[in-house]
Amino acid sequence: MLAEQEAGDEAAEGDEDEEEDAGSASAKEEEEEDEDEEREGVEGDADDEISTEPSDRQIQHLRPPFLLRATLRPYQQAGLEWLASLYTGGVNGILADEMGLGKTIQTIALLAHLACDKGQWGPHLVVVPTSVMLNWEMEFRKFFPGFKLLTYYGTQKERKKKREGWSAENAFNVCITSYQLVLADQHIFRRKPWHYLILDEAHHIKNFRSQRWQTLLGFNARHRLLLTGTPLQNNLMELWSLLYFLMPHGLITDGSGPFAEHADFQAWFSNPMEKAIENGEVMDAEMQATVNKLHTILRPYLLRRLKAEVEKQMPGKTESVIYCRLSKRQRFLYDDFMARAQTRETLASGHFLSIINCLMQLRKVCNHPDLFETRPVVTSFSMHRSVVTGFEPSELLVRKRLLDEAPIAKMDWSTLTLVKPEQEESTSSMAGQLRTRLDASGSFPALYQPPAGLDLSVEPPRDVNSIACWRRHHAWQQHRATISRLDRLAAVNHRRIRASTPYFGSTLLRFLRQPSRELALFPSDVDRPERELLSTPSLLPSLVRSNEQRAEQLADTISLYGFATPNVRAHDMAQHALPGMTQDDIDDIEEVAPAELLHLPATKLTVAFPDRSLLQYDCGKLQKLDELLRECRAGGHRVLIFTQMTKVLDILEEFLSYQGHRYLRLDGSTKIEQRQIITERFNSNDKILAFISSTRAGGLGINLQGADTVIFYDSDWNPALDRQCQDRAHRIGQTREVRIWRFVTEHSIEENMLKKANQKRKLDQMVIADGEFTTDHLQKLDWRDYLDDGQLAELGVDAATNDAQKAEQIPTQSEAEIRRALAAAEDEEDAAAAKAAVAEIEMDRDDFGAEDKQASGAAASFTKDGLVQTAGAGQKEAEEDPLAGTADGWMIRWVDEDWDEYFGWL
Repeated sequence: MLAEQEAGDEAAEGDEDEEEDAGSASAKEEEEEDEDEEREGVEGDADDEISTEPSDRQIQHLRPPFLLRATLRPYQQAGLEWLASLYTGGVNGILADEMGLGKTIQTIALLAHLACDKGQWGPHLVVVPTSVMLNWEMEFRKFFPGFKLLTYYGTQKERKKKREGWSAENAFNVCITSYQLVLADQHIFRRKPWHYLILDEAHHIKNFRSQRWQTLLGFNARHRLLLTGTPLQNNLMELWSLLYFLMPHGLITDGSGPFAEHADFQAWFSNPMEKAIENGEVMDAEMQATVNKLHTILRPYLLRRLKAEVEKQMPGKTESVIYCRLSKRQRFLYDDFMARAQTRETLASGHFLSIINCLMQLRKVCNHPDLFETRPVVTSFSMHRSVVTGFEPSELLVRKRLLDEAPIAKMDWSTLTLVKPEQEESTSSMAGQLRTRLDASGSFPALYQPPAGLDLSVEPPRDVNSIACWRRHHAWQQHRATISRLDRLAAVNHRRIRASTPYFGSTLLRFLRQPSRELALFPSDVDRPERELLSTPSLLPSLVRSNEQRAEQLADTISLYGFATPNVRAHDMAQHALPGMTQDDIDDIEEVAPAELLHLPATKLTVAFPDRSLLQYDCGKLQKLDELLRECRAGGHRVLIFTQMTKVLDILEEFLSYQGHRYLRLDGSTKIEQRQIITERFNSNDKILAFISSTRAGGLGINLQGADTVIFYDSDWNPALDRQCQDRAHRIGQTREVRIWRFVTEHSIEENMLKKANQKRKLDQMVIADGEFTTDHLQKLDWRDYLDDGQLAELGVDAATNDAQKAEQIPTQSEAEIRRALAAAEDEEDAAAAKAAVAEIEMDRDDFGAEDKQASGAAASFTKDGLVQTAGAGQKEAEEDPLAGTADGWMIRWVDEDWDEYFGWL
């Protein structure tokens, strides 16, 4: 039934008043007659589609305002005339042109028309997302500098200072603020009368139960205008919220009463059309009539034009899907994850958010394997050893090394460009005499003589029962140890003396240091070639290189072959076996071989980092992206790259830096004042090849028409975000054809998700032609739809399982389990980035659910089997719904109602 729904308490009391005077009754009858006539005119056009232009009887042919510094395109002029006709008729409306058609300039032209032709200079209130507030200010100053602007933002103290004197007449003409600030200072904005209340990105008030919707509804504004590129996102009741906001006294319909209530609008349009979408039904005559009736209701209040319809001169747009192969590492990780027992149990359970987590992990593998499992940094195993257990082996090893002769004869001296010592003069005569005097090896036996009668070559018997025998054996051990110690000292001394032998004798060194000269005894000897044999060039620098020269010479060899990291790293030599080095010794060593020369080789043999080229070759998408970027760079094209995951942006940054491409990055953490600077820099600098951004970055008004190629590295959960991203390049002012490439990994979860999304897109287009009715495909998630028959067979799941069998596999989950599963579905960095992206408009996530669970007046209860039992008004609805009373139906309704509460930030 139709009934009048009043906005204020006074109107409601007026309806209930039974003692209404005769004059009021007659006025009411006249008003009802006018409304009946208007409804008859509306019903006459019920079979028409939504027109992209206003009807001729509504258009007021206007000339552009003389103070407007812009040339309007024909469709923008038509939009201005339509807005002006709404203003003249006292009707509010929705300008729902496709993104990129210039809703901002049409709005500025409307306000300029009111100022120049109507003498109405405001004040007007423009509420926009925080990210585009400065963009609106720049557009006003560019196209209509005659307005006094007040951009309302800043801290509480700064906003208080801006409000000083704003109550004075003509203090400002237009106030630009954000949704967040208009709620924070609502008590101030309520007190001021506004001539026009304009809301940009009006889908922010799509929920009539939200605090934002209720607050803005109470503002004192004579006229209201909503701007949105997506009037329908999830369900038709969001559209009802927008229309009721424009006309608080109700919506004109063709029923028996003058106005439509919320429940009636839902029963007429929302329930039948959403049911048709869910069941996959084809439109019949009755459904087509319902759609036409909805179009008829919207026609007086909504203007929707698409770029393909109104901008004939705009370059074309081609969309194509590029299938990428999984790399060997990706395929291994993908198959390994699908083969895990935990994955099989999760998919078999059918738990909604656990399946979401599995989908997210598979998407990470498809985007880049490092998102799923990073390549490790290889280091040698090192463990602190025990001093007691390590003392004896280390001491024996040190002794053996000290006593063994160095295998000098086995060394390949030609490798080091050296000459064997025996092939050259060893030393000079003075040095030889000095060495002989220092070599006291032969004197060691004379330093100690054993007692007479003690034969050290024969060990006496070891008899512990006899004191004399024990003393004799003990004395023999002491003398034997002394002799062994002296022998070791003699050997060490001898080796030290021999170690001073130079590889080149002093005579040879002096000969090589002489300057190069010719030995000519007679003038005729100069022309004799054989005399060149007696020349003495300075060859020593070329034969023996310094440490720095040798390190430079071997740099390439070390870089290529210094990659084998030992499995175990040995400890340093124990200090108790050898005396420690003094500071002078350390200084001498550093002077001869500086530590920085050995740092790079030592590091390469200690820590092995993954090869940078593996960043590209480990991922099939990056290999394809490299080919496309080279092609775009050669053809003079510029690229926008969008992704859903913040970690992918980090990988793209590293990849672009490795390939030497110039790029800019924009994500949700970018400061608001920097966003406009970054976009202008990209549009004005042709040397910047790529612009990488997140689909969640916000700022739908960002203009990136400097690029003509859009690459979706992955698809967002919300298809509407992808469409808005591609419109950033394909918009008014673009002079080149826009190419849109979407990466999809073949034979993976992404390929099946694309098929499912295409089915939804076709069905949406069938139900509402040329509309933006984009229900989120994840709301009706069935994980079997995202796996092909081969993968289902490997998991032991029957692909032909019917709905009843699926319902039996779905358990009931508590809210705590839902929240834990949701937290595990995203990475911490991704979740933090998504939170930062919506922090600037933090109220976006508040109360954005579709329906209140108690809207129908039914009390819901859950049985042990997870089924739903309803009472009261909900009983009739349960009987009409074929899925009512089943776990599957409960899951679908639960997801529909609570999707935005849990997944609104996706």
